[in-house]
Amino acid sequence: MIRHVPGLFVAPRPTWTRIHEDAEHHPLGFLPLLLLGSLIPALCVYYGGAVAGWALFGSEERHYLSSQSAALLAVAVWLAFVSNAVIMGYIVRWVLFRTPFRPPALHGIAFATFLSVPFMLGGLAALYPERWVLLPVIPLVGLFSVIQLYYGLPHFMRLHQDKAYFYGACIIGAGMLAMISVGLFYLESWRAIAPPGGYQNLEEQRQDEGFIPELGRQAR
Repeated sequence: MIRHVPGLFVAPRPTWTRIHEDAEHHPLGFLPLLLLGSLIPALCVYYGGAVAGWALFGSEERHYLSSQSAALLAVAVWLAFVSNAVIMGYIVRWVLFRTPFRPPALHGIAFATFLSVPFMLGGLAALYPERWVLLPVIPLVGLFSVIQLYYGLPHFMRLHQDKAYFYGACIIGAGMLAMISVGLFYLESWRAIAPPGGYQNLEEQRQDEGFIPELGRQAR
């Protein structure tokens, strides 16, 4: 199903119809996209936290994560994307319980996986976690995901366009709650298991890398 990703950007209506047909014949065909696509934000978070660094609001001093702490954060991000797609799949199935073509759980997860594609690609912004990069990207990927939701419901779920607005609003409301809950759970889990001293400023990182000579040598 990975081959359908470009179609979401250029021809969403026929693409959602083809996604539905593939889901009927290959119910687990979405797994490569979910498992591999979730690596994009995870790896970008690792690079942005451990290599590129970030500056806190109101400060120009760059901070970094240690390699171990950044790796744990990357794992948490990957698990968050996978878990959220599964939870959203069941939310979609629950919201559509009164419709004639109520989707099975696997179809719901496949649908949620393609809705999360904008967030997967938006994770590239974490390569350079600056405010001017992140602030416009977050609403843009959210808007594109909502647009795909309203394109996908009539064609993937076989709903009339008028009913798609109501069910879409329900999915958005429940999905926002699920995303926030999953994100906070994995964030707090990472903070609980991350090694102490995971944050470094620029001077400390350069010292670790050997750019600053050792100070305080004993006088001969």
